[in-house]
Amino acid sequence: MSRFAPLPNIQPRSASYIAPRLGLAALRRSFGLGSSALTFGIPQIDALTDGFARGALHEIIGDHAAVSGFLAALLGRDRRRSQILWVTAGGSLHAPTLGQLGLDHRRLTVVSTPRVSDRCSAAEQAMSPLGYGAVVAEIEHADAEIAQRLQDAAARHNAIAFLVRQDRPQPSLAATRWSVQADRSDGFRPCWQVTLEAFDGSAVHGAWLVEWDHSAVAFRLVE
Repeated sequence: MSRFAPLPNIQPRSASYIAPRLGLAALRRSFGLGSSALTFGIPQIDALTDGFARGALHEIIGDHAAVSGFLAALLGRDRRRSQILWVTAGGSLHAPTLGQLGLDHRRLTVVSTPRVSDRCSAAEQAMSPLGYGAVVAEIEHADAEIAQRLQDAAARHNAIAFLVRQDRPQPSLAATRWSVQADRSDGFRPCWQVTLEAFDGSAVHGAWLVEWDHSAVAFRLVE
């Protein structure tokens, strides 16, 4: 089973310096950040963004079940096998189901709290000082301060932060913004429509249909 951690009793802090919007990918690479990024393993997609860089915030928009399944598969591909904190409002995650998509429950800690400020603070503290390598924060409507706080924490500790949201503020403060929607599958391989909406603050568009191959532990492009 996943671990359900007690929520740290910490106070939200004010937003810190907002980094320049453009050129963040080049800046991360110049400092060695973003190395060993999480990728789809599909060249047609990975070539556009170098994957999900470490030291950065990535926004995921979509239905809760679809996004949870997609992130479980993606995080299961992490060769570093980083510890993961997943912060949710309702605690509806099901560890065995996530495990079927490749995410080892022994790497997963879940924090459930209805308060947005607590979810943000828990995600920040997971990256510093607790040292989690990846954080998933489910915050349906996150303002610019929340996004910046998560971006700052990820950058300072070379972690990967995923902000799962429903709205689409413009411009995006995240390194990448993706839309993920479940698609029809063959009953054996989960399938998602994945759309890249923004990269380093600039609007872009690329859409792919991908499926998850359980036996190969890999994404496949559906032609």
